[in-house]
This record gives sequence, structure tokens and C-alpha cells, in this order.
Amino acid sequence: MNIYTPQPAYKIYAFDRGWRVLKYVVRHLFLRTQAEAEWWFKKAQGVRHWSIGEDWYKVYAAWVVIVGLWIAGGIQYVTATIVAALFIAAQVTALSLWAAISLIGMGVLSICTFAYSRYYRIFFRCPDCHRDMPIPTYICPTCSAEHSRLWPSIYGVLKHRCKACGTRLPAISAFGRKRLLRICPHCRRPLNVGIGEGTNVHVPIVGGPSTGKTNYIVMATQALKQTYEGKYGYRITFTDDEHQRNFEANLRQLASGQELLKTPDIVPQAINLKIRAPKARVPKLAYVYDAAGEAFNKSENTSLQEYYKYVDGIILIIDPFSIAAYRRLHQKEIERLRGSLRPSALDVMQTYERMMQMFEASVGLRKKRYAQPVAVVITKVDALDLEHDIGLPAAHALVASDPALASEDEAISKLVRDFLCSYDLENFVRDLESQFAKVRYFSCSALGRLPNPGDTSSFDPVRVLEPLAWLLTQSKVLSPVQQPARKQAVMPPLVMQQHR
Repeated sequence: MNIYTPQPAYKIYAFDRGWRVLKYVVRHLFLRTQAEAEWWFKKAQGVRHWSIGEDWYKVYAAWVVIVGLWIAGGIQYVTATIVAALFIAAQVTALSLWAAISLIGMGVLSICTFAYSRYYRIFFRCPDCHRDMPIPTYICPTCSAEHSRLWPSIYGVLKHRCKACGTRLPAISAFGRKRLLRICPHCRRPLNVGIGEGTNVHVPIVGGPSTGKTNYIVMATQALKQTYEGKYGYRITFTDDEHQRNFEANLRQLASGQELLKTPDIVPQAINLKIRAPKARVPKLAYVYDAAGEAFNKSENTSLQEYYKYVDGIILIIDPFSIAAYRRLHQKEIERLRGSLRPSALDVMQTYERMMQMFEASVGLRKKRYAQPVAVVITKVDALDLEHDIGLPAAHALVASDPALASEDEAISKLVRDFLCSYDLENFVRDLESQFAKVRYFSCSALGRLPNPGDTSSFDPVRVLEPLAWLLTQSKVLSPVQQPARKQAVMPPLVMQQHR
């Protein structure tokens, strides 16, 4: 990274113009002095003819005048030298003190900013090209000049003055820099106002095509906002107006009984959520990545997912109807409902292997298990009685029979894990748990029922919050919420689509 890069701004007086003024004054002072001195010397030259002759009195008087004129001319140089010396001493002292104070200010602000950003893990990362940057490129609001190093520097400790238009631009976010338009220096796309304001947390949603990732993340985000804003006093907002509009449009579509279109982007744009806990000094800025399922089909696609180098946790979405052993056992039912189920064609192990390929290439191979938490989520439990196998009814029964289980969440995690192992995915479970220190299993339905073109009633998701909330809690975005240890009353089971 280049600390110093020429900017379209005026440098601080003590680092530029002050020294040029000093040089100009000294040079032009002696030029004027020489002109004045030559005037006296010419006068002396004009008196020289009076110094020739036999009249000693005239000769004496002429030489007195000549010497006086020469002294007057010489005094010009002496006076100029004294004035120049005094000016140089005063100017150098003032400029040196000014520069020293400015450098101290730059150093203090830079050290404080660096320590603050590292302590709270605040970085500038582009949600489009996923690259780091020391600072965005800020755009002058008056002339659109691009300032790539708008921070305390020799161009200004608190403000920079644009060369093109003279506009003073704040060099610190607290003084208004965050209100300026800014772009990524790599891909040159605009950056939303939340970038660089909070602790970065990066969460990719992993899953093959048609696993329901987009439906899940929209419903889970809505549940997160409703629960943590309504019950726990959090403030959860989108930092990009376009993300907010898309989210609201998606909610309206789901409320009318229409599934969301699949994500087309092999390399996704991150959705930014600013999550501020009550009394928190700094918000958390979540980057949520929803890559198209096709990103896991080919190795060349997986290599494009550069954001994996920043991953803080992973949500792995599994379509139960993509599990080969389960699909063979329920082939007739799956075929009968294929249009509604839309089973993913990508094998679970292949998805996992592609994910690990990206993860290991970005984070690196380690002898110990990775610290990033992984939430394994089986979706579409509203179909084929899966809710009764790995949902609340089964969890209630398991909690009642096994005192070692502290909650229904733990029971569901055990049920889902056993479900995967029972359908020939023991190697997947074993490898996942040997690679990652924190793994938890979940089951949910992003829609709550099978989609039907003739049914325009709103989808009602089931347990979509739990995986996201657990992952964000493990990543210290959310504070742990105390849940009841065990529930004695048996809740009524989910009402299923009448297709059985």
C-alpha cells in the first residue's frame, strides 16, 4: 500500500507553499536589492569626473560623495541580508513548528484510527468485487475530483482543500467524511454508507441449485429484524437503499404466495446489514453472500469466490431431496411432487467439497480445526412428513425421553445429525466435524408449505431464525439469549400440505 499518493488537493502551507514563499522572497529580495544598489553605484559613477583635476578641494569633495554613494549601495546588501536572515529564521521556525505540530496530529489521529479499527475489526471491503482497500476513493461534491487518500496527511490534518474548486473536504469520518460519495478504487462501483462503520462479519450461504437459499435468507432476515428489534432492542438496517428496496419487494412477493427467483450471480454482491446491539459503541456490519448454486458446480466457479478469505461463519443449506439414499427411498413421492419440491440436482458431498476447496484456498490449510462456526440446515421440512422426523414433534419426544438434552434446539441438532448419518452421509458429518470446531444442525422450512400457483396466501416460514441467530451469536454479532431449558407442554405439530 502506498501511504503517499499525489492528491488533487493543496498541501498544508508548512509542507509546500511556506517553503516556496521563503525561496521566492529571498531570491526576489536580493534582485531588488541589487537594483537599488546599482542605482547608488551609477550615481557614484556620475560623480567620478569631479574627482579628476588639480583642485584638491573639489577632488576631495568628489571622493567623499563617491565613497558615500558606494557605502549607501553597500548598505542595501547589508540591510537585505539582515532582513533576509531575520525572515528566514522566523519563517523556518514557524514552518518547522507548524510542520511538527501537523505531523504529531497526523500521527496521533493515524495511530488512534488504526488502533480503533483493529480493535473493532473495522475494514473497508467492497461488497461487489470483495477486495480490501486502505480507504475508498472519495468524490468531491463540487467538481467530482477523485481523492484517493482523504485522511490526515500533508494535504490537511482535518480537511483537504480541493485544487480544482477549493472545496474543503473533511479528512475524518467524525467531521463528515462519511457523507461524501465514495467508490471502490478497484471496481469503481459506489460504496454504501455503512462500509467501514462497523465490525465486519462475513457469512456466505452455501448450497446447490434449488436448495432455497434466497427464500431462506429473506425469511431469516425478516425473522431476525422482527425478533431482535421487537424483543431485544437491537437496530437492524440495510446500509444500501437498493438492498432495502429489494428486500421489501421480496417480502411482498412471498406474502402473495410466490417463490423468489433463484440467484443468478456466480459471484454475488454482498447484502449489508448493520446490526447495533443496545448500548453498543460500534455496530456490526454483516456481509451476507448468496451465490448461485451453480457456483458449486465447477472448480473454476469456486475459485471466483474471493470473499471466502474473510469468512466468519457458514450457513450450509441442504435440500433433503438431493440426498441420494433418501431420494431412492422416496422416489415415487418425490417424482409426484417434483414441480413443487424442485429437488436440487447437486449432491451434498459435492457441494461440501467445493465449499472446502474455496475455504482452504482462501483461509489456508490448518492442523487444528477451523474456528469458524458452521450451521447445517436441512430445508423443505414441510414436505414428506420431514417435520415429524426432524422437526418439533420429534424434538419434543426426544427431549421427553432423554434428560441429557437441555433444549429442543439440541434435540433438533441431534435428530438432523442422525438423519444425515442414516442416509449414507456419515462421511460428510465426520469430515465436517473434524474440520470445524463449532458445528450445529438445524431443520426449517423457508416457505412453510409447498408452493402452489393457485395458492396466493402468504408463506409462513418455520424455524428460519435459529440457524442465522446461532451463527451470529457464535460470531459475537448477537448477544446470547437465555432460552428455557426444557419445555414440558407439547406444542401442536406443524400443519402440513395435504399431499400425503
